[in-house]
Amino acid sequence: MVRTVKAKAVRPLGKGERAILLPGATGAEPWEIWVMGGKSGAEYRQNCVNPLDNRLRKNTTLELPVSQVFCLPLWLNETDTKQFASMISLQLELRGLQPRGTDAAVFDWSVVAQEGMRTLVVVGVLPASLPPEIQVEAYDDFDLSVRCLPFSENALTLWREQDRWAVAMTRGRNLVYFQTLAEERISQRVLQDLNCLLTSLTMQEVLLPLQQVILWSEVSPTELTALQTALRLPIRQEERPSPRLPATAWKLTPSTVGAAQKQREFQRWRMRGILIASAVYLMAVAWLLTHFFITSYQVKGLQHWHAEHAQAIALVRDTKAAWQELQPVVDENSYPLEMLLNVSKSIPSDQLNLTLFEANNGRLLIKGEAKNAQAAFQFLDNLKKDAHLAGFTWNMGQPHLLPNDLAQLQIEGTRATTN
Repeated sequence: MVRTVKAKAVRPLGKGERAILLPGATGAEPWEIWVMGGKSGAEYRQNCVNPLDNRLRKNTTLELPVSQVFCLPLWLNETDTKQFASMISLQLELRGLQPRGTDAAVFDWSVVAQEGMRTLVVVGVLPASLPPEIQVEAYDDFDLSVRCLPFSENALTLWREQDRWAVAMTRGRNLVYFQTLAEERISQRVLQDLNCLLTSLTMQEVLLPLQQVILWSEVSPTELTALQTALRLPIRQEERPSPRLPATAWKLTPSTVGAAQKQREFQRWRMRGILIASAVYLMAVAWLLTHFFITSYQVKGLQHWHAEHAQAIALVRDTKAAWQELQPVVDENSYPLEMLLNVSKSIPSDQLNLTLFEANNGRLLIKGEAKNAQAAFQFLDNLKKDAHLAGFTWNMGQPHLLPNDLAQLQIEGTRATTN
């Protein structure tokens, strides 16, 4: 039937809205732009000649024509949906639908029915090559046009899609098969193809008994009569209903588009990485420059303070030097007589006689004669234990034994200097 809705100006999508680009009925208007999710439900906006002419790209799904998707209904001996993808891939390979090379077949599927331990699925497979005009990288999502149309229960539906006849069949309310027909009019060849198709699908237990045929396009009385005679089913003619979004979207992204999207995503992440690395680098440079300027400012402040207090600093330095020179004099612990007294307290009783004592700038030189070597070492131990001489480091060589058994000794003491 001829669509009677009026085209509207294209405006940006509102919140919660999504657009679909649906194949039109004729080659003169090959693509229809529909907006879904608005207050008025499905809204027809206008048509376009090419998917590139559509200005609505974001949140828009390009619905592939039936002529560009191969349909394969399959019974799988499995009920676990997690296993379906690998089983379908194997079936595609067995039927020669797997492309050559390393590229995997692009397909998606939906469950139609389940009987016992087996499941009937309908699979949509993209061919190895597609027309360039539908391989548009600007669209993120690709689905199948027939999945956007509401079909009657257990019915065969015929409609025109871009000047070609398309046919869809349902098992219950679920879509189970779709394809385009060979000729532009309902001829004897088309009728034979439909009968062969019905026989094959029935033998595969894909179809339940059909209840009606629905026409969404105008046909001549002759074609209508031939169709009814060949299929022996009641025929209802009506306008193609407005599309609606499928409950679960298919992902039928052409391989070239998928590769381009992955490349764009890689470039996007690469650019993000470069921007993050650049930001980190700039932050590091900014921190270093800030630290440099703060340090330079502090150094200049210290230099300025040093210049202002140069005389005071020089006075402190001179005073410190003077006190260092006077330290041996003012420190009572450094008095030679005081140190001699402390050393004499360490002499073992009647065991040792001092023969020489010198004190100079924190250094002591002690010479003496001990009763024996043991007395000499006893004297050294007493020096080390004396609290008044704790700041000294003592060093004594091996005592020299004399013929009369006396032991000559020489001890050097060094006081650790403090600044």
